Amino acid sequence: MFEKYLNKLEERLTHISGSHFKPRVFSFEWFLIAISSGYGLGVWFRLWLYKKKILKQKTLPCFVISIGNIVVGGAGKTPMAIYVAGLLKKMGKRPVVVSRGYRGKYKDHSVIVSNGDQIFLKAKESGDEPYMMAKRRAFPVVVGKDRFTAGIKAIDAFKPDVIVLDDGFQHLKLKRDLDFLLLDYSNPLGNKRFLPAGRLRETPQASAQRADVLIFTRSPDKDENTERLEEVLLHYPDCPWFKTFHRPFVFKQINAGSKESMVDVSGLKGKKAVLFSGIANNRSFYFSMKELGVNVLEHLEFKDHYRYKESDIVLINNAVQKVCADVILTTEKDWAKFDRNIKWVLDLIVMGIQIEFEDPQRFESLLNSKLKKQ
Repeated sequence: MFEKYLNKLEERLTHISGSHFKPRVFSFEWFLIAISSGYGLGVWFRLWLYKKKILKQKTLPCFVISIGNIVVGGAGKTPMAIYVAGLLKKMGKRPVVVSRGYRGKYKDHSVIVSNGDQIFLKAKESGDEPYMMAKRRAFPVVVGKDRFTAGIKAIDAFKPDVIVLDDGFQHLKLKRDLDFLLLDYSNPLGNKRFLPAGRLRETPQASAQRADVLIFTRSPDKDENTERLEEVLLHYPDCPWFKTFHRPFVFKQINAGSKESMVDVSGLKGKKAVLFSGIANNRSFYFSMKELGVNVLEHLEFKDHYRYKESDIVLINNAVQKVCADVILTTEKDWAKFDRNIKWVLDLIVMGIQIEFEDPQRFESLLNSKLKKQ
């Protein structure tokens, strides 16, 4: 009963924080704005303490790149961390990705999730995003709530020349050499209110003092809402900026008796599908599949970082059979949470996301020039 009430409250907060509204005096929204004011004051005070060096930053003996955002939700930080780490490897560097491991149940101060080949923790222990990155088997992944401690463990174990912080923009305790700030092109600042009445972690004005590079994610192929883009850029007048696109690809196919092999997203066009996802922006998954030409019959949405139960598998399989779908689609992040012995009534296609820059050469050149200055 209590859990049901909390779920309804969470749904209401999610709806309010994602919408533009004018609160009535003494309404629920009005109280949320009052709480948001206190949150904003706390953020300002914390930033002031670091600015005045009352709170000290710690420095790692290697180049540190932070990837983060100022709006809670799915701006694509983890796909960007994967892209940057991959680009660094292409440039001849030895990167390690360090993450907080949100909701991971690891017990030590910092833990190695993967050495770039072997994976030592499950998603429940490491957190969803670190495990998802580890599954790429492309670079080492370390988790720790204190990124300095985790960074030291990474350096001792792998001798990296670059550490990439996944979701590290607000982790001011660790000094970084390069800050990438990500903003969703379609809704870069949300409703412009602080948590919990909105989704801002800090103001654009405050973030502009630390951001070295601004990256718009989920950009449309054709420019839309350019006025909104220009409005955002006013806060970052001297900051180089880039547009990126989220390109879905078939990460994995789990066959359930079918002989058809899906190696390219073009094969999904016209397929009748049931979708399920538990990510920060479930609707983005829905729309990305629609853009591929998928005939979405049903989309089962779960909250971000949701832990699937056996009853959920039954629910998904029943939905598939009820609507006579051709295929089941989910995300790479969701797949990271599942036992590999689960029986699906149809082929399960796991969709991943690749970052594509509008001008990849310019981005690589900028990154290379920053690294050479150290």
